[in-house]
Amino acid sequence: MIVDIHTHAFAREHFTDKFLADAQRARADVVKLLFTFEEYIEAMRPVDKAVVFGMKARRTGLYVPNEFIADWVGRAPQKLIGFMSLDPTEEDFMDDFERSYHDLRLRGVKLGPIYAGFDPTDRRLDALYQRCVKFNLPILFHTGTSFVQFGPLAVTRPYLWDEVALRFPDLKIIMAHLAHPWEGECIAVIRKHPNVYADLSALYYRPWQFYNTMVLCQEYGVMHKLLFGSDFPFTTPQSSVEGIRALNRLVEGTNLPRLREDVVEDIIHRDSLALLYA
Repeated sequence: MIVDIHTHAFAREHFTDKFLADAQRARADVVKLLFTFEEYIEAMRPVDKAVVFGMKARRTGLYVPNEFIADWVGRAPQKLIGFMSLDPTEEDFMDDFERSYHDLRLRGVKLGPIYAGFDPTDRRLDALYQRCVKFNLPILFHTGTSFVQFGPLAVTRPYLWDEVALRFPDLKIIMAHLAHPWEGECIAVIRKHPNVYADLSALYYRPWQFYNTMVLCQEYGVMHKLLFGSDFPFTTPQSSVEGIRALNRLVEGTNLPRLREDVVEDIIHRDSLALLYA
C-alpha cells in the first residue's frame, strides 16, 4: 500500500496573478501549477490512494471551493480521498465545515495558517477541532515556511501545534513538510503526541537538508510518525519515492550516518489512512 497523503487540485480561476508569481519561488526550477484531471491521475499511478484538497486563503490569493474537490474525487472515488479546506478568518467557516462534511462527504480538513493568516491556537478554532474529534476527521496543516509574500511566519512555527495537541489529544494532526526549515522543532512535537504526525511532501528536492532531517528523525526515533506525500503538482509521487530512496547515496564513501533502508521502505509503503482513521 502506498498512500500519497498530500496532493492538490485547482484550476486557473482559483488563483490570483500574484499567487502564481509567488509560487515560482517554491523551488529552483519552474513550477507548473495548471494541469488536467487526466494529468493528475497519470501522476498518481504509482500510489494506491491519494488525499486531495484545495486551499481557501483569500489573503494570499488562492481559493478553491470544496465543491470542486468533491467533483474531483467523484471522478475516481476508489482512488481519491477528498479533504475540505477552510478559512477560519471567514465568519461562516463552521457552516462551510458542516456542508463539506455532511453534503459533500469530504473526509478530512486542510488548513493553511500561513496562507490565510490565522493562529492555529486561536480559540475560535476550538469548535472545529471538537467536531473533527467527534467525526474522526484528520486535519492536515501546512506548517513551516512558504513562498507567499504576505504569509506570516509567526503562525506557522511547529511549536504552536504542541498547544493544539495538549488541548485536543485525540485530534489527528498531520504537520505538512515536516515544518521546514524548523524540522527539529517539528520532530519534538510529533515525538511527544501519539496522534500528531508529519508528512515528507516537497522535501526531497533539497537533498542535503532532507538527508539531515531524516537522520534526525532516525536518531529521535520518530520514523514511524512520518507519512509519505508528494505535494503534487510541486512534485510527483514517483520523483518523491526516488528522492527518498536516493538519500543514502549522498554519503557513500563517508563515515556519515546512513538511513536504514527497511525503515525508508516502511515510510513509503505506510498505510497512513489506517493510522488516521483508527
